[in-house]
Amino acid sequence: MVDIPRNTVTNQAEEIVNHEQFEDMRDLLEEDFADLIQVYMTDSQQRVASLRIAQQENDNTNGFEIAHALKGASANLGTTQLVNLSSQLQTLCCEHRISEQAELIEDIAVALQRAEQEINQRLGQ
Repeated sequence: MVDIPRNTVTNQAEEIVNHEQFEDMRDLLEEDFADLIQVYMTDSQQRVASLRIAQQENDNTNGFEIAHALKGASANLGTTQLVNLSSQLQTLCCEHRISEQAELIEDIAVALQRAEQEINQRLGQ
């Protein structure tokens, strides 16, 4: 069993949202961008809730799939912390260790809140 160094959300050196990726997506989608953000936030919050359930039920397969979906959606918007934390959780699910990951899932929830705050700031909301 290999221990993965955890980059906790408290690491302020890591960017929350990649500016260039975020702006590229905004330019690409134009007026549909606000809708994408709303869907992303709603879906991501539901995924975090589902991750908590998967962790409680020791469901590594479902945890992996949810973390993978969250990582992909987050990568599209450039929410860097969420990509990194979701990737860590995916790896741990492959090692059948989701039952030990309540803290990491809470780190993901906090990273989502921070991403939402930064995105709202960027959108002037």
